[in-house]
Amino acid sequence: MLEIAATQDQKQITAYPEALKVVHGDETKVAVLLNRNARLVTDKLVRKIERLVGRDHVYYSRSLEEAEAFTREIIQKNYGTIACGGGDGTLTGTVNFVQRYINEANRWRVERYERFGERQDLIGMPRFAFLRLGTGNGIGPVVGAQSPLQDLRKLIEYLPGRNHTVPMMDADGEQCFVAGFGYDSVLLNDYNQLKKTTNNPILKPMMHSVFGYLAATVAKTVPRALFSDARVEARVVSVGKGYFVDSRRGDAVIEIEPGTTLFEGPASFIGAGTQPYFGYRFRAFPFSNIMPNMMNLRIATLGPLSTLFNLPKIWRGEFRNHKRIQDFLVEDVRIELKNPYPFQHSGDAQGMKKEMRLSMAQSPLKLVDFHTPRMIS
Repeated sequence: MLEIAATQDQKQITAYPEALKVVHGDETKVAVLLNRNARLVTDKLVRKIERLVGRDHVYYSRSLEEAEAFTREIIQKNYGTIACGGGDGTLTGTVNFVQRYINEANRWRVERYERFGERQDLIGMPRFAFLRLGTGNGIGPVVGAQSPLQDLRKLIEYLPGRNHTVPMMDADGEQCFVAGFGYDSVLLNDYNQLKKTTNNPILKPMMHSVFGYLAATVAKTVPRALFSDARVEARVVSVGKGYFVDSRRGDAVIEIEPGTTLFEGPASFIGAGTQPYFGYRFRAFPFSNIMPNMMNLRIATLGPLSTLFNLPKIWRGEFRNHKRIQDFLVEDVRIELKNPYPFQHSGDAQGMKKEMRLSMAQSPLKLVDFHTPRMIS
């Protein structure tokens, strides 16, 4: 593939390097795509964003179908930057919609060249900007996202060329930064249910904060784990090369051959990430950045009470117990489950799965870097 998803058939492109040129949109041309279902996307904020970038450059989606249609229109209008207003799921959902459309469009262009000899410009992947308007906002600390309006103003006024490339992984065809089975996916389902069923006018707004996750943990997930077996029983096999991480030293020490069974049995958590955070700065994958083109696979066998007791250290990514938490750096793994189990990626529930393939995406995602530049004296 060229870029993250210029086409699904790299051989076709490399065979005709002069005839098939990848063309990127103008990065100074910014489209804003807002998740209208996000709690923080208010009418007042929408009006401010429209005044800042112009109404014609702002798109509002209330459904996946609308979001997909808008991403097609945005690419067709040659926007080089897509600013996504929502959470991690909004960003990764948009990336996947764009990727699928670009794949489809570039396949057609390759076919036109092969059949009629017409020179074709292939569509390059745009860059993305994360506007921090979701609940957990796991990718936010990675790119320095703060106030959505201030970040958008920075983007338009003086950050046209500041980019940060973030590796992504492929979860059975879906691009994402973090994914997993276990207490996290059960907790996510419990959290979503608690948000829907909480009608108290005082508590309801709090459900959209870290308090909501903690409330779901204490009220639902932990009791369920205590009185019924909520663990995921699975076999995890390394399809590509990998390394075992010594969590006490924080480095990769033992190389793993493809085909190695990394784990087999019941676990409280099996997940992987190409960046550290789940959301609310929960540092679930503290070793995700220590080796290029590798994701941090983490397998935990902690019980519910031990998890709750050590939650502050686990949250900060500082808990170390190599008998209860195993860390690996891998490029491709297969997770085989004994029974269907809830799966999540990007903070969104993805239904029940009995098998999952997680592998590194071929190219990283280009994201706008909102960090304040360091002054060199």
